[in-house]
Amino acid sequence: MEVNIIKQYGVVHLKGALTLKEQESLFNEVKDNVRGVGNYPGTSHASSGPPGSSHRNATLHTLGELLFTRSAEAVVSSLTPSEISSSPSLARLGSLASGSIPPNVQNVTCATYKAGSTMVNHCDLDRPLYTMSVAVGDSCTFTVGLKTPRPHKNENSGTPIDILMSSGDAIYFDGGSVPHCVSAIIPGTAPEYYVKNKPKNNVVRISVLFREPC
Repeated sequence: MEVNIIKQYGVVHLKGALTLKEQESLFNEVKDNVRGVGNYPGTSHASSGPPGSSHRNATLHTLGELLFTRSAEAVVSSLTPSEISSSPSLARLGSLASGSIPPNVQNVTCATYKAGSTMVNHCDLDRPLYTMSVAVGDSCTFTVGLKTPRPHKNENSGTPIDILMSSGDAIYFDGGSVPHCVSAIIPGTAPEYYVKNKPKNNVVRISVLFREPC
């Protein structure tokens, strides 16, 4: 696994976070819930609620919290304490690594893309929303930092940075404060397991989103 930390936006890119076997397991957990809508991402619920809830898939929450932990370990091994404290989203990972605030994935959703789909540049909320995005299927260009037309006071924007997000990659970021978009899907880049079992509605990419409470 390779790690790329974009300090100015508090973004952590875990390249190859999941093995092919782990990707396929995740794909099998969510593929029956996905849907595609025109040229925009379709969205679907995958899991939520407290342990034991009928709407909760414990396997997904366990995976999400593992990836939050992997991101935290990468941050504390790569950055100085002052660099970590300079960003609220990196500071969140610092508190996770220290054990003071354990990972707490409360909601898991899927964003699904057809061939040629894009996701417009946006922030999810007007407050922090710590998010782990995990890709399965075709690669995409994931852009962070591009200023939105009507920024909230908490928006953290500047020079946009493109990230090549391949199947099995995970990106941790503050979806409420950092503008983000999917500007392109790269056709023909999905792993063999995905091509052989492509979900309905010609969905070529699934982004599984693990979120902590906001």
